[in-house]
Amino acid sequence: SKFNVGISLQDVRVWGDEQLYSSTGVFGDKASIEMKEGWIELLAGKHNAFKIGRQFFSYEDARLLAKRNWNQNALAYDAFLYKFSKNDLKLHVGLSINNNKENVFGGDYNLYDEIIYLDTITNTLITQKVSISSRIQSLNFLYLSKALNEKSHLSFFALATGFQKPDTKGTIYIKGTYGLFFKYAPENFGMRTGIYYQNGKNKIGQNVSAYMFNFCGNFTFDPFSVEAGLDYISGQDALNENENYKNKDHFFDIFYGARHKYYGFMDYFSNMRIATDNGGLVDFYCGLKYKLSDKSDLSLDYHYFSLQNRVSDPTVEGEMNKALNKALGSELDLVFGIKIFKEVKISGGFSFLLPTESLEKIQGVEPGSSKFAYWGWIMLTARPTLFSSSQ
Repeated sequence: SKFNVGISLQDVRVWGDEQLYSSTGVFGDKASIEMKEGWIELLAGKHNAFKIGRQFFSYEDARLLAKRNWNQNALAYDAFLYKFSKNDLKLHVGLSINNNKENVFGGDYNLYDEIIYLDTITNTLITQKVSISSRIQSLNFLYLSKALNEKSHLSFFALATGFQKPDTKGTIYIKGTYGLFFKYAPENFGMRTGIYYQNGKNKIGQNVSAYMFNFCGNFTFDPFSVEAGLDYISGQDALNENENYKNKDHFFDIFYGARHKYYGFMDYFSNMRIATDNGGLVDFYCGLKYKLSDKSDLSLDYHYFSLQNRVSDPTVEGEMNKALNKALGSELDLVFGIKIFKEVKISGGFSFLLPTESLEKIQGVEPGSSKFAYWGWIMLTARPTLFSSSQ
């Protein structure tokens, strides 16, 4: 074959969200089905390939780029990808530039919101359009992986992400992220670790200096497997008055990396900058999985969350700046899975979080009013084979 093609359609809906309805019935949505993947991959010899179109990106443990398919939509990227593979070496280079309409070049990619306020001089309502820089306009990366032996490999990852400067069309702020990842996986024991650094400029043009570190180890002794690890994500010290420090953004941005997979199934930290008030996150976690049979399993995970840096207490007024206690809370996630047929599986879970007063204050909740936060879920997954051929 000289080329490969991938196309997938997706219909995402929530029961009851239909927009076409009347007093006599609910008829459907204005638009629901979309193309989730649409790409062509050209093969150039044995070692090179060029892939262009809408595609999924997920590398190593998906800390920075991931499919993120726990939510309703998952995450695909419109991009060009060059791939090289030979022996124990693998190289990927991804490039993209986004526009919101057909233009020759330099289109406005900002999102806008309207602010309405009262002009007390003229006693009239004024509507003002304000730009919101929230979408990545340019996503570019380099991934290099080298197998050290059959059980371990080392990889380097560099990511350049660009956001359009608010209220402009020609300026893009670029943030650079660089990291090393190592994985060792013999038969019954495994470990993985990654360390990352960020520089460049954030969405509003502020200089960046931030870092992230993670480590995870696991051990299997049939029918049990255990796992423990640490995630350490830098944040801003709100009480540091040094001007050089204050002029830099020290919060590490995990971009389009996995959230639900690592930071608790309650999803308190999906938007980590807001959830920690720029303070960063430290997550100690451990988990136990029990294989009940060939078709069923049960797992229990524990997380202890805390702030990486000092965050101001929002309930303290005046000049007496006070830091919150860094402890944020503990979370337990219980999950089960049962394969009722070869192609059909039922999964479910129950999670609860014991928040501290610090987390309640950051979330804007009255301290003491959410001592036991919880949720449960159940999911049916079917993967039927609609067509197969030996030709």
